Amino acid sequence: MKKLYALITAVALTLTACGAGATPTTTTTEGPSVTTTTAAQAAPAEPILIGFAGDFSDIYSFYDTPVREGAELAVAEINAAGGVLGRPLEFVARDGRNNQDETMRATQELIDQGAAYLVGSTGDPYLAQASLACEAGIPISTGDGTAPTLVGDAGPCAFQLIMSDNLQAAVDAEYAWSQGYKTAYLLRSTEIPYTNDLPTYFAAAFEHAGGKVIGEDVYRIDAGDYNVQVTAIAALDPAPDVIFTPMFIPDTPVFLRQLRAAGIEIPVLSTDGAVDASILEAGDAVEGLVATTHAWPADDNSMAKFDAKYKEATGAEPESPVVAIGYDEIYIVKQIIEDAGSTDPEAMITALLNLKNFHGVTGTLSMDPTTRRVDKEVTLVKISGGEIRFLDQFMPTFIPKVG
Repeated sequence: MKKLYALITAVALTLTACGAGATPTTTTTEGPSVTTTTAAQAAPAEPILIGFAGDFSDIYSFYDTPVREGAELAVAEINAAGGVLGRPLEFVARDGRNNQDETMRATQELIDQGAAYLVGSTGDPYLAQASLACEAGIPISTGDGTAPTLVGDAGPCAFQLIMSDNLQAAVDAEYAWSQGYKTAYLLRSTEIPYTNDLPTYFAAAFEHAGGKVIGEDVYRIDAGDYNVQVTAIAALDPAPDVIFTPMFIPDTPVFLRQLRAAGIEIPVLSTDGAVDASILEAGDAVEGLVATTHAWPADDNSMAKFDAKYKEATGAEPESPVVAIGYDEIYIVKQIIEDAGSTDPEAMITALLNLKNFHGVTGTLSMDPTTRRVDKEVTLVKISGGEIRFLDQFMPTFIPKVG
């Protein structure tokens, strides 16, 4: 991150040097020559505060950390270009460690500091965090949270700026049917909406296409051992054509290692929580895994260009496509402030409701003002030859309803 920090520092110096109305005065006294320069400068433009109380040290740090990294790059770029409405952006991220009390405290502090906008955590405290934001009337996103029920449960200030789970599950189902899979087995966790509802959306879309779900099982997030579920799958007769699970990192490679070690070669479909470079450490066990995600570099597409830009700025590859999620979100905030002409929360919320055809790194996004979720294409990737490779990108022909 050394280059990025250098960029941020350079931006700060540039903004200071460009402070409007600087009027240096010089005073000379007798005796030893003493020249004193005082800068009777006009007050610098007040920064626009964007806050992010996320999980940067617990299980959801796999998602909130890359969101933060992408947001930092976007803020640096925007400030280097002059800020928004003549004001610099100030991005403050605080670690709530997936603890509700700590996340609530950090969120309240950001609101008290005057945050104009909040990036939501992917972690468990999201709904409590969003309730604080909505009480204050501050717009808040779901961060990398894709569960479509989040915005409805959180309140009218909440928005989902990324693909939602009913969309990505439908793309998985449409892909499964196109591969000739006629039967499916589901594996879900009832602990959070993401892992509980995605199998339901998948089943609705798969059966709409003509497929049949022949059974399902449950697992516990971060259990560290999935041999019970693997044993149940091994006993299925007939075996399903495909297994669908929204299991996410770090659970996915554990499950796949145990599944393949048991000699089960049934294809597995998953979702964006499984798409992270760390999954490749599982080697052959994850070969053939197909999963949905936000975007993926291919040829000369916008994601490939973003990855190159990120590496140039930071000296490192983006650790996951979620970096681009954070990057796009900050540019959406810039767009809505410009559309609103101010940082008035109500005006920003109205601008978000009217967001149309925003061209980001992860695709073209338009807000559905009824659901407060964006419509965008979903990307499919496949692990092949020890790499995560772009497979396809499309909108599903059938989208399950959100209950």
